[in-house]
Amino acid sequence: MMRRRSTLQNQDLTIDAIQEHNILHVPPQALHGRRRSSVAFSLDSNNAPNLLRRNSLRRNSLRAVQFSMSLRKQSVAKIELPKPKVENTYKLGPDQWGKFRQHQVENVIKNVFEVHLKDSQYDPEKSGSLACELSAEIKTRVKALEFKRYRIVVNVILGQNKEQGVEVSSRCLWDANTDNFASYNYHNSSIFATGMVYGVYFE
Repeated sequence: MMRRRSTLQNQDLTIDAIQEHNILHVPPQALHGRRRSSVAFSLDSNNAPNLLRRNSLRRNSLRAVQFSMSLRKQSVAKIELPKPKVENTYKLGPDQWGKFRQHQVENVIKNVFEVHLKDSQYDPEKSGSLACELSAEIKTRVKALEFKRYRIVVNVILGQNKEQGVEVSSRCLWDANTDNFASYNYHNSSIFATGMVYGVYFE
């Protein structure tokens, strides 16, 4: 009887230690069954801090893995391919066939004016936006001619046509061997337009 009491007391103390340290969420009825002694005596109060430390380490490791996986997904989504590096050609001027061709640019300006201003009437409120649209379209078409390493500058002037005299002039500082310009004048019964395109070679 004395040995059985001591065994039961040890079992109760072990159960209290398990519940106090919250090591295992074991229901009370499971600890009072036949195999209660094997469960109770395998976990004592001395091993409780170690088990708690192991559980906390496992939880922290799982959180770290989840966090690293989320960062990896974000990094994959933000990956950008590196831009290709091009070697320097050490060219100080364009090729003979790659120079700014004045006659081709004049034809571009002429076609744009004839398409957009054929039946247009002068409107002082819309002339500013119309000039911007014409210059943007001319610039796009001139770039399509592929004058390599040329900076394209376009200037369009619109005004009301009342048979008055108009003079348009410009000055530029550039290299006469590589840089060039093209211009074209258009007018109908209500409006006149002057388009100028400058091609400046970029070394």
